[in-house]
Amino acid sequence: MIFKKNIEKFNLVEWVEIVKEQIIKKITKTKWVFVILIAWWTASWKTSAVAKKINDFFPDSQILSMDNYYRWPSFMAEHPDYNFDQPEVLNLDLFFKHLKDLKKWNDVMIPSFDFKNDPKMDAIKIKSSKIIIVEWLFALTDKISKLWDYKIFVDLWAHSQILRRLFRDVERTWDKPKDILKYFLDVVSPMHKKYVEPTIKNANVILINDYIPKLESQNAKIKNANVRFKVTQKGIKEVLDEIIYKLWGTYVWKTEQIDYFFNPNNWNFKKTWEILKISKLWFNRYFFTYFWPLNDKKIYEDRYTMKFFIDYDALLDFKSLFPNDVIEISKLRRTFFISWVLICLDELENWESYLTFKFDEKNWKKIITDVLEHLEIDARTWIKKSYIELIYNK
Repeated sequence: MIFKKNIEKFNLVEWVEIVKEQIIKKITKTKWVFVILIAWWTASWKTSAVAKKINDFFPDSQILSMDNYYRWPSFMAEHPDYNFDQPEVLNLDLFFKHLKDLKKWNDVMIPSFDFKNDPKMDAIKIKSSKIIIVEWLFALTDKISKLWDYKIFVDLWAHSQILRRLFRDVERTWDKPKDILKYFLDVVSPMHKKYVEPTIKNANVILINDYIPKLESQNAKIKNANVRFKVTQKGIKEVLDEIIYKLWGTYVWKTEQIDYFFNPNNWNFKKTWEILKISKLWFNRYFFTYFWPLNDKKIYEDRYTMKFFIDYDALLDFKSLFPNDVIEISKLRRTFFISWVLICLDELENWESYLTFKFDEKNWKKIITDVLEHLEIDARTWIKKSYIELIYNK
């Protein structure tokens, strides 16, 4: 986020009445069609949170989305060096023509756009109104912003952009999460820094719509449940081998693992207790994991999660995006399996050893209790915190 000192900033709880009053004051002094520009970072939920809200405030208003002016996909096939996150791929001549017509109180027929097919021309009717709300990623570029009456920028941090982009595009495009993340890191982020970030200075007001961890965790599809116990016994691996055999379990694998935990700039995982980590596994494979905040009502660590394999370049990109407060934890992990419970014996480098049970939320207590009894570990000494939380709280 780059703020100009004299730009007013509000969160989406407090902005409603303030911005409404500002617009009303400006409209009363204006006889012509009043144009409101709304620009945003990717995945800031600008339409539902802002444009539609303003549209609801003022009955004599219309939303004109510049997304409808993309020249996709035949134009993109002819211009392979272009990407979907730069302004050159829009038919701006047609947009300016339509906006001029609307300012003259004439209705217009705009194209429709659906990502897969070429736009259908003259597909959607937009009626001329006292207020025209224009929404677009690059709506505050100098060429456009000098022409219009009130300018809003919807802002959020990179952490919020990444997560919302993943949630949205998994459902919208059916792309694999690793491909969505790669496109964001390789294309979206640099394009936004080039085209979007410099335009924030043109805004009259900035609205902050950051990611809300506990409210938005419902977008996750996978639940992660585990509990861990500190291990102090010597020769625990050999003892555990015997116990797993007696309980009809199996030894799965041993691997050296490095976990990189990130705390994004201007975000505080120490308060939200989200977890974002990238793990380096065997054969130099890399695994992205994001955990939502803990469910405080459970006695074990209960979180929604998103996880998938990525490549080494993505790790480097994350180190560049979030350079501060990166914590690295190396461990030797031995993994066992009994029925529906995965058991991990983690020996953390230069630190302590822990026994972690990962399980389905059904039928887990008996197996864990049996293992703990054989190891003579008190079940009441369970630890709900993750390794990064244990380190922060040392």
